[in-house]
Amino acid sequence: MLKPVKMVKVSVVGPKEYLATTSEALHRVHAVHIEDPTEEEYFKLGEPLEKASAVSRSLVLLRSYLAHLKVDPEKIFPKRRYKVSEIEAEIQNKLDYFQQEIGERIEKLRKLGDTVKTLDEELAAIEPLKVLGIPPKLLKDYKSVKCFVGIVKEDPTSRIQEITREFEVFVKPYGKEFIAAVFVRIEQAEEVFRALQELGYKEIPVPDIEDYDTRIKEIEAEKASIAEETKRLEAELEEIKRREVEYMLAMEEYLSIELDKAELPLKSLVSKYAFMIVGYVPAKQYEKVKAEIESATNGRVIVERVEGGEESEPPTMLANPAYVKDFELFTTTYATPKYTEIDPSVIIAIFFPLFFGLMLGDIGYGGLIALISLYLKTKFKTEGWQKLLNIALYSGLASVFFGFIYGECFGPFVVGEGTKPSEVHFLGDLMYSFYAFNHHHPIFDRVEAMGVKVLLFAVLAIGMIKMLWGFALGFYNVYKEHGFAEAVLEKGCWFLGVLGLVFAILGFCYNLGVFADLYEFTLHHYGVGIGIPEKPLLPDGTLPPPLPIPGLVEGWQAGVNIYYMASLPLIIIWFIIFLKAEIPKMGPFGVIMGVELLTWFGQIISYARLLAIGLSSVYIAFVINYLGLKIGLPPGMQLLPLAIIIMLLGHAVNLILGILDPGLQALRLHYVEFFTKFFEGGGRLFKPFGRRKRFIEE
Repeated sequence: MLKPVKMVKVSVVGPKEYLATTSEALHRVHAVHIEDPTEEEYFKLGEPLEKASAVSRSLVLLRSYLAHLKVDPEKIFPKRRYKVSEIEAEIQNKLDYFQQEIGERIEKLRKLGDTVKTLDEELAAIEPLKVLGIPPKLLKDYKSVKCFVGIVKEDPTSRIQEITREFEVFVKPYGKEFIAAVFVRIEQAEEVFRALQELGYKEIPVPDIEDYDTRIKEIEAEKASIAEETKRLEAELEEIKRREVEYMLAMEEYLSIELDKAELPLKSLVSKYAFMIVGYVPAKQYEKVKAEIESATNGRVIVERVEGGEESEPPTMLANPAYVKDFELFTTTYATPKYTEIDPSVIIAIFFPLFFGLMLGDIGYGGLIALISLYLKTKFKTEGWQKLLNIALYSGLASVFFGFIYGECFGPFVVGEGTKPSEVHFLGDLMYSFYAFNHHHPIFDRVEAMGVKVLLFAVLAIGMIKMLWGFALGFYNVYKEHGFAEAVLEKGCWFLGVLGLVFAILGFCYNLGVFADLYEFTLHHYGVGIGIPEKPLLPDGTLPPPLPIPGLVEGWQAGVNIYYMASLPLIIIWFIIFLKAEIPKMGPFGVIMGVELLTWFGQIISYARLLAIGLSSVYIAFVINYLGLKIGLPPGMQLLPLAIIIMLLGHAVNLILGILDPGLQALRLHYVEFFTKFFEGGGRLFKPFGRRKRFIEE
């Protein structure tokens, strides 16, 4: 699950006349990732099979019909699946039928659209001419006079006067410009035209009509008639789509498969008498693939493993259970794992909902997210949307779980001492009764000061663990690819450095008394539940060590910070290995790169966002509830409708923020603070030759 599926490289070799049969068998087994071949001295790239051209033409035509009908195959769920023999028997008749029933209507619609475009252009020309107010027959067909009609940026009269005194100009404002008709003698026409161009002249063609208003009415009537005809044709096409769409998609799937088979020689090397195909097969399916192909060709085509030699990295096939498969969406969005890398999908599948729930942690918001996700799953059926909505569903359920722990449902019902639940939450009394099993108090209150301190330490501890885990995974990846020595220099070095940093942080927490506070908090809230005596004091009356780690009692009693003592040698070892790794590559300048250790400290602190974002959502919900109660109920303003509007809008906005911010930050903590320690990506997804059939029977 943490590793891609093991692959074996195979060659498929046989007589050239068996290439078509081999193509059928490969497509049927749907388990061979075919590599793009490189031409050799005796082998050249093959040519498509004879049927490829005809199949391609039919497929292009059919896809054009589907595109015009706006058919999305992912949104069509067939009521039945068609047999290949059924499609083969009717395909030519159906293509002719679609050409007649769909193609001809599409052509009519295209012509009607062109006509409307021409009419619109004519109408656009008539409108400014109508503003000018000169009949169209007076704007054209002179022998000794040239008439310029068009749009100019300013009145051209003064500019034309500089050229000739024998002219006539009619000008009317038209928007921010002018519509003008200029009459001049033929002899001055060229010079006047240049002058008009300087004024931004855009010619308007004068239509061959008698009257503007009459022609406008004719155009509007013609457009109305075309609109009715267009509506009728579109309705007929929609009826054909409703009736034939599944069969059309089955035909498209069949033709696509046939084209894939016909174009397989383009991924093959052929000689005068033989062919060779090279690819990868999952190791567990090798024997099945070998038997299937050799059986289909009566043993004339041989499938063999390719051992040793220089070879490209195998493609990556991720193998995860259904729950984890949804989170492959996040992994592949970042990068496709290399064949030798660890697949982080299972890790993000565990920690993304955990982080999301830890931040949002609200029964109400989490429940709404889960319900909305379930509803949207019925509307968006594509694979990508289904995966994303499944992730949202899991995250919503995680929020419900943490909301139960925190005692929050659209906000907290306990805030501060001396306040009644009904004063800070519209469901306060109900929540108070619900938590009667825990003395009317949340199992873990993240709003109180000690709860904040405990949660802050917990999220930082998660950060420390994930940082070390990331470098450990990175060590494994480098070890598998480059060996132990390189793994120590590249990743083991930083693992030791970060481990030393972790002990330094723990030592700092120890000096601040954080562990003692945590110990007292655990005793006060959960001591009886976990079997700790009420007052477990040492003989001298002091508390026992904050962490029950063997060997720390003496150090604790003597006042020695054993965490600092553990940190120092780790930092020294890190620095020695670091120098050995960087000095050969970068020289003395490489020592400066040691400050990178401080960036890992910053990334550990970055996990505090798990607390900060959660608290921001809590207090926004608290303010919304508090304002709503003060505005809507006595002794406040008693404006209940306004209070309801404020609460609905406020919680809606907080819900949106509660989806976006925890989602983005949970992704960031994986992409930036975790993946960078071990995950490079750059792999190729395993794409077996063949297709998933949805509309055709297997």
